[in-house]
Amino acid sequence: MTKEEILKAIQVCAKKLGRNPGLRELRRYARVTEQAIFKHFDGLGNALRAAGMEAAGSGFEVPMSKLLLDWAEVVRKLKKIPTAREYSETGRYSYAPFIKRFSHWARVKEEFRKFARQERTEGEWADVLKLISRREEELQRNRQRSGGRRKSPLMQGRPVYGEPLVLLPGMGHAPVNEAGVLFAFGVMAPRLGFVVKRWQTGFPDCVAVREMAKGQWQDQNVEVEFESRNFVKHGHDPKKCDVIVCWEHNWPECPEWIEVVELKKVVPEYRDIGSSGDREIRKASPRGAEE
Repeated sequence: MTKEEILKAIQVCAKKLGRNPGLRELRRYARVTEQAIFKHFDGLGNALRAAGMEAAGSGFEVPMSKLLLDWAEVVRKLKKIPTAREYSETGRYSYAPFIKRFSHWARVKEEFRKFARQERTEGEWADVLKLISRREEELQRNRQRSGGRRKSPLMQGRPVYGEPLVLLPGMGHAPVNEAGVLFAFGVMAPRLGFVVKRWQTGFPDCVAVREMAKGQWQDQNVEVEFESRNFVKHGHDPKKCDVIVCWEHNWPECPEWIEVVELKKVVPEYRDIGSSGDREIRKASPRGAEE
């Protein structure tokens, strides 16, 4: 294909999808191969920009300022600090790039406060900052009622580790049962900030290490379910679980101290291009990147 044909195909595909197309979508709907894009543009980002689009969306690193400003807009719209799921349903992005950058959803509000202070925009975002302070006061009262032991992101009584080095495997299809979610989590764990230490047949399914504060890693008890409400059906103890990893989150009554990672919403962020490491692999071996 010529450069002009590729650009036209990208524009048509984007109009059909209502957003930027990814590499798989260009192959599927427009028969544009990854090799052709790299031959003429040296990457999808350059091709999108040449087609008059912003290189944003699945597989692209979102600038921190855009993430935090979009998060703040959602706070302003909802008039509350959103959960990860509420943000994904209302915001421009999924919660995946937040987890990738900040390691834990609970850290986003503090990062926004630092951002507003650095940019000297506290007055512009006074309503959002007030909601952040109100939420922190609520959390503090809850901690006091429960004994007040957790005053930092680090979990007391658990060892701290340095940053690990890991490799990322691949996965071809979406899971249809719990076993598939187990494998999917194994594939996605590094990009979600987890490093699995142990799988086991009893509850919880997995013990994984995670960065709870900058440069400081601790154990997390992770239970894997196909649907989050299966946690109740299986009779698990919520007090012994830190994270539920599921394909679909359908348990609105989930205790607030348990973080729910809904892979169905996270996977599309990485489906087409993936991490910078994936891009390096493609440059070294473009044939292997085809599938």
